[in-house]
Amino acid sequence: MPRQRMDELPEDVTAVTEALRKLAGREGASRTKLAESTVLLALVPPSGGLPSPERARRLEDFLRAHVNSVPNLQNRALLVAGLNLDGAGDASSSLESRITNLLDSWDGAGSAWTITPDGAIGRFKSLLLIELAWRLLGGPPTRAAPRPPSNELEMVERLRRQHRDGEALPLLRAVVNKADGEREQREAWRLLATIAYERGDYDEAEAAFSEALKYVGRDVRGGKLAMAIDRCARRLTDEEQYERALALVDQALVKFIRGRWLWRRRGCVNWYAGDLLDAYASLTYALNLGYPASRVFHARGQVLAEMGRYRQAIDELEEALKVPRSELSVAQARSARAFAIGMNGDLTTALAAFRRAEQVTPDSGWLHYWRALCLIEHGQIDEAVTSVERAERAVAPRLPSSRLAKAVALIKPPD
Repeated sequence: MPRQRMDELPEDVTAVTEALRKLAGREGASRTKLAESTVLLALVPPSGGLPSPERARRLEDFLRAHVNSVPNLQNRALLVAGLNLDGAGDASSSLESRITNLLDSWDGAGSAWTITPDGAIGRFKSLLLIELAWRLLGGPPTRAAPRPPSNELEMVERLRRQHRDGEALPLLRAVVNKADGEREQREAWRLLATIAYERGDYDEAEAAFSEALKYVGRDVRGGKLAMAIDRCARRLTDEEQYERALALVDQALVKFIRGRWLWRRRGCVNWYAGDLLDAYASLTYALNLGYPASRVFHARGQVLAEMGRYRQAIDELEEALKVPRSELSVAQARSARAFAIGMNGDLTTALAAFRRAEQVTPDSGWLHYWRALCLIEHGQIDEAVTSVERAERAVAPRLPSSRLAKAVALIKPPD
C-alpha cells in the first residue's frame, strides 16, 4: 500500500497513529502512559478486567513484538528509539534527543544511511508510526510497491545503497552537465563530494562541496549537504587535518549560519586541534541554536577538563551521562570525568572510574592519556609511564599527536 497522508487514512489508523505520537513524547512509552492509552489498550486482547499494570505490560509486549517484525533494521531502530522501547532515555528525554543520540551512534559506527536529525524525526512521525499503526491493526503494509527510479539522482541513490559507486559516478557527472534546477545540481555535487571523501580524495571532495554550496538558497541549517560536510570534516579530524576540516566547515557556515550540527563539528575540530577557547565558543553556540544539550555537554565537558575547569567539567559530563547512548560514548565521557575528578584531588575515585571505563574501551588513547596526566599530577611517574606507553599503541580511538607529545614530554627525564 503506498504512503498516505493523515487525512487520507481510515479513522482507526489515524487514531492509533495519534496515540503512538503521544506515546513517543517526553520519556517515551512509560508504563504510566501505556496504562492511560485507551486507544492502544483496546488493541490488546484480552484487556478488560485486568489490573492496570498488567494491561500496560501486555501493551508494551504487543508493541515490541510488532516493532521487532519491521524488516528494515534502521527503521526498526528509529521506532525503538522514538518510542523509547529499550528504556535508553530517562524521564526527561525527548523524542528529538533520543533520535539524535541514535544517529550519533550510527555516525560513530560508520553507518551508510545518511539522514539528518530533522529528516529522521520527520520519517519517524510521518511514515514509520503510520506503518506501525497498520501493523497493530492487522492491516496491509504501507510500503509502496517497487518502482523503477524516475530520474538519475534516484538511480544514483539506489546504486549507492548497493555499493556500486563506479556506476553512479557517470550518472552524477551527466546530471551536473545538464541539470538546470538548483536542487538537482546541489544534490549531484553533494553525492560526488561524498563518494570522493569516502575514498580519501579530499581535494576532489572539497571542490565538489564548493560547487554544491553555490546552489544553496535560503536554507540556514543545511539538511543533507550540511550533514555530508559534517561527516567529511569528522574524517579529516580523525586524520589530524584540522586546518582543512575547519576551512570546509567555515565555508559551509557562510551559507548555513544556523547550522547547529556544523557549529558542534567546528567545536570538536578545534578541540582536537588544541584550540580550546574557540572549541568552547563554537560548542556553546551550537547549544544556543538548539543542538541537544547532552551532546554539547559530552564534548564541552572534555574541553573544560583540558582547560583546567575541573568542577565545571564534572558537572557537564554528569549531565551528559544522564542521557544514555552507546557504550563507547559513555565510556569516553566517564574517562574525561575521571580525569577531572583526579585533577581535582581525588585520585582514588578517579582510578576506579578509569578501570570501569577501560572495561568498555581498553584501547582508547584518550583514556590512557587522561589517566597518565592524573598519575603525573599525583607524583606516580612509573605508573604514568605505563599509561603513556599504552596511549602510544592505542587506536580506538587514537590519541591526537599533540596530546601524545605533551604526555611524553611530561614523563621524559630531564637532561
